[in-house]
Amino acid sequence: MLAEAIDLYLHHDRSELDQAIKERDQARSEGDQRWKEANQIKTEFNQLKRDLEALRSQDDQLRSELEITRSEKDQASAEIIGLNRDLEHYKDTLRLKDDEVGFLRAHLSQLSERITPALPPSQEEVKEKRWWRFWKR
Repeated sequence: MLAEAIDLYLHHDRSELDQAIKERDQARSEGDQRWKEANQIKTEFNQLKRDLEALRSQDDQLRSELEITRSEKDQASAEIIGLNRDLEHYKDTLRLKDDEVGFLRAHLSQLSERITPALPPSQEEVKEKRWWRFWKR
C-alpha cells in the first residue's frame, strides 16, 4: 500500500493519491477501532476471570460450611438416638418402680389388715375400756 502511494505520488495523479490516503486513513481508523474493541474484550475477560475466581472461592467456602453442617447434623442425630434410648430406659425403669410401689402398697394393706387385730389397743382405748388390763405390764 505504501508502494502504491509512492507510485501515485510520483505520477502526480492527485485524485488517486487522495483516494489512497483516504483508504489508508480508513484502514488505520478501522485498525484503531478493532484495537480498542480487543482491549475492551480483554478487560471484560479479565474482569470475568476475577469474578469466576471469586465465585469459585465462595463456592469452596459454602461447600466447606455445608460439610461442617452435615457433620454437626450427623453428630446431633447420633446424640438424639442415644438420648431417645436413655429416655426409653428411664421410662421402663419408672414403670418398674411404679409397679413395685403398687405391689408394696397392696402388700402393706394386706399386712395392715392382718396385724391390726393382733395389736394391743391404744392407751386411750385401755382407759375407756378397762377390761383390757391384761395388756398392761
